Amino acid sequence: MLHGDVHDAAAATRVRGGRRGVSRRRPRVVPGEVARRLAPALHWPGSLEVDRRSWKLVARTPDFDAWLIAWPSGGRVELHDHGVSRGAVSVVGGTLVETVPWREDSGRLSLLRNELCAGSTLAFGPGHVHDVTNESAAPALSLHVYSPALVSMTSFELSGDRLLARGLLWADDACEDPVPAGVASSAVLGASAR
Repeated sequence: MLHGDVHDAAAATRVRGGRRGVSRRRPRVVPGEVARRLAPALHWPGSLEVDRRSWKLVARTPDFDAWLIAWPSGGRVELHDHGVSRGAVSVVGGTLVETVPWREDSGRLSLLRNELCAGSTLAFGPGHVHDVTNESAAPALSLHVYSPALVSMTSFELSGDRLLARGLLWADDACEDPVPAGVASSAVLGASAR
């Protein structure tokens, strides 16, 4: 279990390496810092009564975007990355579980489970693959910050000892729903899978 203020997901062994063409310059915005500062000030009346995972854009600048996500009991988003964006998840209320593919010394692919309690922030770099679930009977609320702003995500599935890409999703900057209409419910951000 992870507890505390900020967790750096890059510290865990990665299944995938960096992407070609991704700038290695330090971002102007550090998503974990933005999330830690912004999360305590955010409230979403009615978010604890949602019956499916719901989200709303709360900030967009040239350097980052920030989304509040309401999680009912059992709400989840399956394995995905955040394209070239660095990110952070701050749990505003409730508890979430992040699961990360992990290559063991034996070569076996397994899932590393991290519990994220209210007040904790998880920071990660581009290419970080994870899923997030609300396993609790109580609802949860979290803030997600991406820098640069989220423009694409890849969904994944585990197949034996391999992590397979299922599809690439593109965000539409003109709306709050970053998943194109018609995408299956198991596809990332726009999905409600219970």
